Amino acid sequence: MIKKVLVTGANGFIGKAVVRELIERNFEIIPVVRTASGQKNEIVLDFCDQNFYHAIYSLPRADVIVHLGARVGLNGATRPELFMPNVVATAVLADWARRNGTYFIFSSTAIVCGSKNPLISAASMSSPDTEYGYSKWLAEEMIRMSGIKHAILRISGVFGKDGPRHLGINMAIDNARKGIVPTQYGKGEIKRNYIYVKDLCEVVISCIENGIEGIHLVAGSKINTVAEMLNIICANFFPGKKPECHEGSAGKDQIIEHSKALPHGRLFEDAIKDIVKNAGKTFV
Repeated sequence: MIKKVLVTGANGFIGKAVVRELIERNFEIIPVVRTASGQKNEIVLDFCDQNFYHAIYSLPRADVIVHLGARVGLNGATRPELFMPNVVATAVLADWARRNGTYFIFSSTAIVCGSKNPLISAASMSSPDTEYGYSKWLAEEMIRMSGIKHAILRISGVFGKDGPRHLGINMAIDNARKGIVPTQYGKGEIKRNYIYVKDLCEVVISCIENGIEGIHLVAGSKINTVAEMLNIICANFFPGKKPECHEGSAGKDQIIEHSKALPHGRLFEDAIKDIVKNAGKTFV
C-alpha cells in the first residue's frame, strides 16, 4: 500500500535525498520547505515565522512525517535562536501527528550525548554540551511527551555530494569534485564513522516500512581515521596522488555505535566510488 509521507526540510541536503528515494519507491510525498523550490505538492512553511503553528494545523493528513527541518546551530547560534525552529516547531508537529494518528520520524543528533564524548552507544546518557544539542534533546522530549508512535534517529555526521561544509569531509569531497586535492591538517589520526547520505535514506525507509520505534543511533558501518578517508578520496578522484599535509591540532575521536535494529550502510570507500561514478570524472 502506498503511504503518504510528509517530509520537512525537503529541499535540504538530507531532505532532497530522502524525497528522491521515497518517490522512486512509489510513496506519495508532501514536501515542506522554508523557501519555494519547485517540488511537486510542496508547502512553504518557515518555522521561524511567529504564526507558523497555524499553518502546521492546516497541513494535509499523512501516514508518516519525516521531520528533518531544523536550524543547524553549530556556528554559535543561541538558545533563543534555536528555540522556535528546533523546539517549538517540533512540539507543534508532534501535536499535529497526535491529532492525525501519524507516525513520527525525527532527525536528531548523536551529540545530544555530548559533542566531546569519544564513544556514544545505546547506553550513553543524554548530556548535551552545545546549544544545538540541547535544542535537539528538548525536541526529543516534546515528542516523547506527546505519546505518539515515533522513531528518534540520533545521527552522526552525514556526508555525500554537496554535503554541508561544516563537516570537513564534505569540504574535501566538494573540493575533489572541483579538481582540488584534499588537505590534511595534523596527522589525521582522529577516528569517525560518518554515514553516507544514501545509507541514511535507507534507514529512514526501513523505519517507515517496519514501523520502528524508540531512540536509535545512526552512523557508518566502519570506523576510519581522517587520514584514511582523505586517502580514499585521493585514490578515487586523483589516482596516484596523496593529500597535501599541513600542521594542525590532533582533535579527538568520536565513534557512534549504529543501532542493530537499523540497516547498516556501505563502507566509506564504496560511498566515495558511488560519488565519483555520479560525478563522472577523476583527475590524474
